Amino acid sequence: MYLADTLSRAYLRNNDQTGTLEEEAIHQARFLPVIKDRLHELRQETQEDKTLVELIKVILSGWPEISACVSAPLQPYFSIRDELTFQDGIVFKGERILIPETMRMDMLHRIHSSHIGVEGRLRRARENLFWLGMTKDVKDFVTKCDTCRSFDDKQMKETLVIHDVPTRPWAKVASDLVSHNSKEYLVTVDYFSNFWEVDYLRNTKSKTVIQKLKALFPRYGIPDTLVSDNGPQFASTEFQQFAKEWEFSHVTSSPKYPQSNGKAEQAVKMAERLLKRALKSLSDPYLSLLDFRNTPTQGMDTSPAQRLMSRSTKTLLPTKETLLVPEVYLLKSQKQLTSLDRRQAWYYNRGARDLRPLDIGEKVHIAPPETLGHTDNEWRKGTVKHSLGNRLYEIESNGQTYRRNRRDLRPSQLADTDAHMYEDIDDRPVQEQPGRINWTNFCESNLKTYQCTQE
Repeated sequence: MYLADTLSRAYLRNNDQTGTLEEEAIHQARFLPVIKDRLHELRQETQEDKTLVELIKVILSGWPEISACVSAPLQPYFSIRDELTFQDGIVFKGERILIPETMRMDMLHRIHSSHIGVEGRLRRARENLFWLGMTKDVKDFVTKCDTCRSFDDKQMKETLVIHDVPTRPWAKVASDLVSHNSKEYLVTVDYFSNFWEVDYLRNTKSKTVIQKLKALFPRYGIPDTLVSDNGPQFASTEFQQFAKEWEFSHVTSSPKYPQSNGKAEQAVKMAERLLKRALKSLSDPYLSLLDFRNTPTQGMDTSPAQRLMSRSTKTLLPTKETLLVPEVYLLKSQKQLTSLDRRQAWYYNRGARDLRPLDIGEKVHIAPPETLGHTDNEWRKGTVKHSLGNRLYEIESNGQTYRRNRRDLRPSQLADTDAHMYEDIDDRPVQEQPGRINWTNFCESNLKTYQCTQE
């Protein structure tokens, strides 16, 4: 029939006069893809679990109207009573098996057998299994898994630690080595003025580095503090003796964490960039260095030369006489540097979060080194021996002692404050995610506060 009429929709009358209803019985246990031995174990452990035995009796006899009429162990089940059924010796919540307490640890091992993330394990477990507190148990089990902790990704960045702005030029300097065109150079930069020197090194021994610094200090003065990395030329006994004789404090940055010596790293990048461009353009690198020293710093009214020497130095560009006459920029430069540091920290901290301090004796995993061509990405086990301050810790691992930044250390047994870092990204809006900061609103409010402070 191309066009159905009304009668074609008429139902057939039931000629059965007995009045019986058609019913279909479904036994979920028969459709479970589980071997007989496992089903037998589930039935046996269910009958031996006192709480489940009491729960079965209530399911078969019927739930009371109010939760106060059931015993305390069964009250958590009252809100899901309509989903609980008992079939063939097994308790179900919907289509999911309610696992007895004695079998839950075995199920956790099976759930996490492939070592996928927390949310992935939960999605798998929620399809087939159920017990009270299953989500918390799965999260605790996954976050304490030693295998997963050994192959974790890098931790999120922490909030920026701002170095104190020195009260005068050349009070605090930083040094680092840079390689260019198969040659080694020593870069020394002043924290106050951002004025840096580049010295050629015939080798990278401590004696050679000390000779270059001894040539700089009579020129600008002995600094109060020298910051460097943990290279062998700076960590040697000879360099420590040099610092003692010349009476300056030698501070080293966190090993494997060059970001903590950011001032030197920034100067190294700029020096390497100037040298490369000078080589490419066949120009004089010393003239490039002279131009950089006399260029006003972004966000400030003065150049590195003015902040160090209180005057500009003569360049190939026509310069007015007043810039070459000494003028004190100390107080103004210090305020501008402080403002720049705060602004940089505000932008940097938008996606950062401080990690909790580690306790002495706490078991941790140490991040693998980020060395070029290094393929081993396994986090090694260690124990916290000492806290050296400023997020630096002394760790013992396999009989050896290391110094590492907090960002390179991950607790072996995560606390509740650390566990959320290993969950998968939540698709919900940030406003609906508990414990997560809405950085957009946070930054907007803080930016208004910062602008009002500036005004």
